[in-house]
Amino acid sequence: MRYPRRRLFWRIYLFGLFLVCLATLAVVATTILVQPESRYHGRPERLHQVLAAELEPLLGRPEALEAGLRRLAGALERSAAIYDRDGTPLARTGGAPPVPLTAEELAKVGGWHPLHRQSDGWVHAVALGGPDGAYLLVQGAEAGFAGLLIALAAVLLVVALASWPLARAFARPLERLTATAHRLAAGELSARSGLVRGDELGDLSRSLDEMASRLEHRIRAEKELFANLSHEIRTPLARLRVALELLEDVPGDFEETLDRLQGVGADLTELERLVDNVLINSRLDLIGRVPDQHFLQRRPIDLNEVVTGVLERFARYHPEQRLDAEIADALPVAWVDPGQICRVFDNLLENAVKYNRNATPLRLTAGSDTGRFWFEIEDAGEGVPPEDLEQLFDPFFRSHRCRSRQTGGSGLGLTISKRIVEAHAGRISARLNPKGGMTFRFEIPTAN
Repeated sequence: MRYPRRRLFWRIYLFGLFLVCLATLAVVATTILVQPESRYHGRPERLHQVLAAELEPLLGRPEALEAGLRRLAGALERSAAIYDRDGTPLARTGGAPPVPLTAEELAKVGGWHPLHRQSDGWVHAVALGGPDGAYLLVQGAEAGFAGLLIALAAVLLVVALASWPLARAFARPLERLTATAHRLAAGELSARSGLVRGDELGDLSRSLDEMASRLEHRIRAEKELFANLSHEIRTPLARLRVALELLEDVPGDFEETLDRLQGVGADLTELERLVDNVLINSRLDLIGRVPDQHFLQRRPIDLNEVVTGVLERFARYHPEQRLDAEIADALPVAWVDPGQICRVFDNLLENAVKYNRNATPLRLTAGSDTGRFWFEIEDAGEGVPPEDLEQLFDPFFRSHRCRSRQTGGSGLGLTISKRIVEAHAGRISARLNPKGGMTFRFEIPTAN
């Protein structure tokens, strides 16, 4: 079992985690730059303890307390004030010292988080001399809206720069695939993406190129089919036109008129056979892409009866051609469409008669093995070049050696035979005989 590759998924997932970590580092770095207090590392409780230890011994000496507060506030570059619990100022320094706390705010003195006040903004409150003693207020840094914008801009810049390589890694192959799809839609069937990757985009590229190759092959085959069909139809139509013109020249000659009408009938039969072969070929081609259970009417058939009917039909239509048959004693019962299997026999035998040397017998061999039956039909004609063997089953293919248009036929017999055999889950092949001629062999499973 082949498990789907998820390299692209993991790249996106891990890169997302990387961006989260990077954004976190950007926020921390921005906070350090915007908030001056951040240079005092450690917990707020620790800073409060240091300030309390410095100022509590000076509470009874106003001058020393004022000097100590001025020294600490200068180091912090902040305004500061010390108040008694009733709001009496004990020492103040700076340009705009914080105002005393309200009764509600007094309950929060000593907390790790600064207090936000309408009058002073953020202030740090440090208890001095116990819970009922004085308290220190230090003006906090007000980053404001500008600081927030700086932080957001820094985070966005870092994320944007880090995302650029990943965005280009996705955008370039997608642009290439899009351009290839547009070229295919415009009719340039030879367009290919040529993208080689080991992730999901690589799978998509290969699927697109394979689809384009199949589409190009199918459209080229259909164009060749219509071109060859037009050529094949032109010959009997021309003969019909000439025959009708000649009929006008002998209005009173009954035998001549009858003879020419029979020729017209033969040409119409040829046209009918050609159209019938084209329709059957189209339906068999559809089976290869969309299963059509209504075309093949399969049922259990005794193959001995099928071969007997084929031999009788061959003797009736080709009394002058000798056919040596070597049939196994008891052929099995097979689950096939008897009409279509007989069509394969007829096509192969007609092909063998057409290219066989005069007075040389044809040879038909039939047998079976485990779960399969097989047939071989051998002629003694000139054969085809070895390089043409693979193309014999292509529509309207004719070898340059001897299988020319002078031999007649629609050029679809072998193609139809191959598709009928493949529709039965079988296979058909052709090989050159050592002493000249060719052998066609097909085999089909007996089970449904």
